[in-house]
Order: sequence, then structure tokens, then C-alpha cells
Amino acid sequence: MAANRWVRWLGPFVVLVILVVAFRDQLPFLGDGIRRLRNAEPAGVLVAVIATFLSLAAMAEVMRLLLGAGGTRVSPASATGLTLASNSWSTSLPGGPAFSAVLTYQVQRSWGASRLLCGWFLVLSSAVSTMWLVLIGVSGVFFLGAQVSVWSLLATLAAMTVLSWVVYWAANNPDHLERWTRALLPVFNRMLHRAPDTGLEAVVNQLHQFDTVHLSRGRFAAVSGWSLLNRLFDALALYSCVWAITGTAPGLEATPDHTTVMGVMLAYTTAKLAGTAQVTPGGLGTVEAVIIATLVTAGMTAVDATGVALVYRLVSFALATIVGWVVYFLYFAGRSSRASRGPTIELGHEQNLRTDR
Repeated sequence: MAANRWVRWLGPFVVLVILVVAFRDQLPFLGDGIRRLRNAEPAGVLVAVIATFLSLAAMAEVMRLLLGAGGTRVSPASATGLTLASNSWSTSLPGGPAFSAVLTYQVQRSWGASRLLCGWFLVLSSAVSTMWLVLIGVSGVFFLGAQVSVWSLLATLAAMTVLSWVVYWAANNPDHLERWTRALLPVFNRMLHRAPDTGLEAVVNQLHQFDTVHLSRGRFAAVSGWSLLNRLFDALALYSCVWAITGTAPGLEATPDHTTVMGVMLAYTTAKLAGTAQVTPGGLGTVEAVIIATLVTAGMTAVDATGVALVYRLVSFALATIVGWVVYFLYFAGRSSRASRGPTIELGHEQNLRTDR
């Protein structure tokens, strides 16, 4: 048991060392960003830092509300701790979101959440978050007149909206799902030359876990609102970095060598979309290039746009990742599992009680 705890603690540390060595050519942006900070507007940098962590806190509230809908109560401190830790995994590794999802799943299971509830949280929170991201991008396209495939954005928006509605509906209509499963699964089994009732009861039992999930319209609206705040605070961090570098807060009207609010929104959206393909940790190199190119297109000089990208990534990527790893090593690494359900967190005193609905 003690050996397992040491492996849990040292394993991620060794991986981090290997990644730093492997991607050392991508790391000079840290030094460049710090040099840019020396001449940046302190108030703008402070707002960027605060907005970054408020963004993560808003996502933690989404987790807390969705888990609460399934009867698993979690304190804000614990949800925020897991969000910070999982964010550090997501931004530190190539393909990091997959590792982040595993950590999130393990910890949520240790809190008493069912497998279905954990998967339901992951799908619904991702769909709603993507929906808001695309809406922000569509706003930038329409108001800035940028040359971006608006049809692609609208198709993504429609897909995420439909997915959000389907998951919300499924949580409130498990009986309908059972009837459809009993009618359709035997048909698929016959097509696969299997017994008609193969796996039927197992699927039905899983579906009935939705009986424990009660997502009212009010709670869904709250989840959507916090998810929107997560995106807006993150976009505010980029906006504040523009202010910090140029000394002027972007407005609605363009001025020489300055961008607008919509220019910042478009740069934020394109950067997030580029960051989804994490070939390097946190999209190092790719995200910065996209931010710079978009801000230059939106009216900024290349020098200022480069400074904005460096400072934004220093705050939203480097600082948030460092804090997340500190939280991980303090509250997750080396902890023994309970009932093989992963590490626990001791930021709050949780009891897995059903929420009032």
C-alpha cells in the first residue's frame, strides 16, 4: 500500500520531468512572457489573474450542480480543487484532456457518484461549454466581419445544442429510454446473430441510474449560466492582457493599432479551437500563433499581439497549471483508494447526501 502511494506521487512527477526535457524548445515563452510583464499595466495583469481563477471556479460550480442533481453533494472547495488539478493534467500532457477525464472520473467515484452520473456530467458539461464557446465565436464573426467559416461554427453550435437537450431530456425520461431499449436492442442483437436479450438487462439497469438524477429547468439554467461565466471570465483574461500590453482597454470602435472587444472575442475562440488538438502540452506554439495572427488581423501591431499572447499564456496556462499541480500533489497524489474508486480530497468534509430538489 505504501509503495502504491509512492508510485502515485512520483509517477506524475517523473512524467512532468520527461515532458519538460522533451518540449524544452517550446518553453522560452515563459521567459519572454515574464519580460513582457515588466512593462505591462499592473492592473490589467491582476485582472487577468483573477479572471483566470474565477473561470476555473465557475467550471467547478458546474460540476457541483450536476453532481448534486444525481444526489452527490460536494463542497465548493473540493469541486474547485478537482477542477484545478484536472486542468493541470489537461494542459501538461499531449492529449491531456483524456488523462484529465480519468482523474475527474476517479475522484467523482470516490465521492460516491455512479458511473452513469460521472459520464453524464462529462458529456453535458462539455456540450454546454462548447455551445457557449461557439456562440462567442459567432458573435465575433458577425460583428467583426472576420473571414471564418460561419457555417462550420453554426453547425457545431446546432450539434452541441441538440446534444445538451438530448442529455437533459434523457436524465428526466428514463422510462422512455427503457421502452426504446427493450424494443430496439433485440433487433440489433439479431442483426449481430446474438440472442435477442443479450445485454438487455445490464443496459436497462444502467438506464435506471437516471432515476437518481433530477435536473430541473432551474438547475439546468444555473449550470448553463455558470458555464457561460467560465467562458466569459477566460475571455476577460485575454481582454485584460490586451489592456495590460497596450495600456488601453479595447472598446467597441476600432482605433489605429488597437483591436476591439469583438476582436478579442474572436481571438479567444480561435485560440480555444486550435488548442483542442493538443499535439504539444497545452497547445504550446499553436495557441500563441493563432492568438497573434487573429489579433493582428483584428487591428493590433505584431509586437503588441505577441506580447498579449505571451502574457495571456503565462497567466492562463503556466500559472494555472502550476497551481493545479500544487493542488494535485497536496490533495490527490499518494492517497490510497477507497473501494478501488480512486483518490479522495480533503478540502472539505463531504458526506454523500442527496440534495434538496
